[in-house]
Amino acid sequence: MSTVRLGVLGAARILHDAVAAPAAAVPEVEVVAIAARDRDRAEATARREGIPRVLGSYDELLADPDVDAVYVPTPAALHGVWVRRAIEAGKHVLCEKPFTADAAEAEDVAALADGTGLVVMEAFHSQHHPLWPRVRALLDDGAIGQVRRAEADFCVSIPDRSDIRWQESMGGGALMDLGVYPLRMLTVLFGTPQVRSATADDVDGVDASIEVLLDLPGRVEGTVRASMVAQEPSVRARIEGTAGTLVVHAPYAPQHGGRIVVERDGGTVEEAADPAPSYVCMLRTFADAVLRGADPVSGTARAVEAMRTVDAAYRAAGMAPRQPAPLD
Repeated sequence: MSTVRLGVLGAARILHDAVAAPAAAVPEVEVVAIAARDRDRAEATARREGIPRVLGSYDELLADPDVDAVYVPTPAALHGVWVRRAIEAGKHVLCEKPFTADAAEAEDVAALADGTGLVVMEAFHSQHHPLWPRVRALLDDGAIGQVRRAEADFCVSIPDRSDIRWQESMGGGALMDLGVYPLRMLTVLFGTPQVRSATADDVDGVDASIEVLLDLPGRVEGTVRASMVAQEPSVRARIEGTAGTLVVHAPYAPQHGGRIVVERDGGTVEEAADPAPSYVCMLRTFADAVLRGADPVSGTARAVEAMRTVDAAYRAAGMAPRQPAPLD
């Protein structure tokens, strides 16, 4: 196999940014088919994105011998069931974040994938961009001395209450859709966190906003904030050390003006992020993992770790972790 032939399960809006557009820059990935519950919508998406084939159902796509891997952009509460079905069909998987509805489901998926030789990767595009390793390198080089505090925000406004991100049964919530980004960033930079406490604005079982206090390795105090009702957007990370402060702007999509600002000794040094699209970086990693056995970076172990922290944060905030949705 010299090319990964990718099929898409669902006509979600994110598929354009996540796989259709970046595939043009990654010759080793070809989007070859799509299936959706609404065939008309699938056909319209196929025309718009240049996907050559529309199949009649998810199961038909999973059974197709001309599809090597599947991209799963369904609502979060349905991720687990379709990732499992894909693994059982012998397909590699690129699944949108969050990986599953809760940690127990993530553990089940990881156990099913173990030993199959299949690449099962969470589509955590930010983690594949060079920005996060660059931040880690600056911290390791002592750019701000010994790190004491790290906070990361993803706070925006999502006013449409019919959006699936506002639907508890579909795995909605600020932490599930937005907060997983800053949570993953702090985990990648510092290691697995322990949840100290959390507070959330609960709207009909959905966290409209949430703040999570973390204990990170190295005695670093961490804070993650996520909101779907922010009056003013805040999409950044700020890390305080004994000798200065490092701020990362646009850390989750660095291609959109990402930059690092280091303030130390009364001076400021600013560094622009690599302009490479994070989704292109992710798709290259996926192809490399499928075709050459490279590290998928955001594989099942990292996904399980993340969902355990998400569950712990919800419980600390007095909310129940999300549950997988039954199929119709």
